[in-house]
Amino acid sequence: MAEQLVSQLHGPMYRAAAVNRVYTGVVGTAGIALIVAATTGNHPTLWNPSSSKRNVSILRLEVSWISGNNAPGAIYWHHTPNTGDALAVPILTFTQVAPVGIVGGALDNKARWAPAVSTYTAVPGFLRPTGLSLFTGVAATAVAPFILEKRYDGDFIVAPGNAVHLCTQAATTTALLAIAVVWEEIDIVST
Repeated sequence: MAEQLVSQLHGPMYRAAAVNRVYTGVVGTAGIALIVAATTGNHPTLWNPSSSKRNVSILRLEVSWISGNNAPGAIYWHHTPNTGDALAVPILTFTQVAPVGIVGGALDNKARWAPAVSTYTAVPGFLRPTGLSLFTGVAATAVAPFILEKRYDGDFIVAPGNAVHLCTQAATTTALLAIAVVWEEIDIVST
């Protein structure tokens, strides 16, 4: 019948991670209150500079509740195009934090990660929903902690010269959330 048995030796992202192409940007342990898109953005941002020569493929988004009261609403990705390489129009400030690659290994990332404070000349435009929503939750009522996760399957690519931002439809009031964005950087091959 010519069947074959195939067994995977490592996890599906092992090879890309082992050659320093998979990174995780995180918001610190104190968390962040997600906000609607704004020029004075306090939203997690992944920026792929124009000169990176890599596509950034977002693999996974993780959101975990830490504390506070939660307002209902959707979590969205927003977008800033034509970003260039340096701070100027349209990204005015960018509080960059190194992502995590191989634990204890050297970093070779080209994409830039800012877990919170950045400012823009224009409000980032709506790009796509994450498929994740927050619920009405009040910390005093002992709401069970939650984890939200969205996996992408190669269908969310950020080309050089673009930034994406994690925002909400409505402010999360006092809720603080832990955020992790996992991405792979893929060299653009000239043809």
